[in-house]
Amino acid sequence: MAVQTPTIPLCLSEAAPSFRPTPVTIQFGAVTRDLSAYIEAERDLEHCDSWDPACDAWIRDAEQSRARVLDGISALRKAPNRRHEDLPLQRYANLAQLLIESDCPEQVRDILALPDRFPHLFRCAGDSPVARRADLMVAAFQQHLRVLATLSDFTGMVEAEDPAIEPDAPNLMLAPAA
Repeated sequence: MAVQTPTIPLCLSEAAPSFRPTPVTIQFGAVTRDLSAYIEAERDLEHCDSWDPACDAWIRDAEQSRARVLDGISALRKAPNRRHEDLPLQRYANLAQLLIESDCPEQVRDILALPDRFPHLFRCAGDSPVARRADLMVAAFQQHLRVLATLSDFTGMVEAEDPAIEPDAPNLMLAPAA
């Protein structure tokens, strides 16, 4: 005869609370999708010249993607917090805005270091399904931020601002008139 052996612990036989989206989580998902589109638009621009008329559409797409991300972050800031797990999502969105609007590599480095310096502000405490789901959303968003920081717009800021002029190079524009 068969012997009945329970395979599920008694504490897990209760229905687990499901993850219910809040306005913040819904908007955070939209910002994540917009950020992904922005990254792709910026990647399209990495190998084209800004003065090339063939790249005008790509430049326009990148500008529109950037505006969509920043508008989404603004909407996320205005969304009401319904639970404690919404706070890290809003903080990561703020980091994304700071990263997009940064103007030097040192700022980018400091912005990306904030979650490691203050993990209690950027992670959800607890082991609940809601906290785990929010942490998964944060982990995916953090990957997008790291990819964004590797784009040439963020890594080549110093070189773009300070062009090196070699003193031995002939400069025909400054030659005295004969």
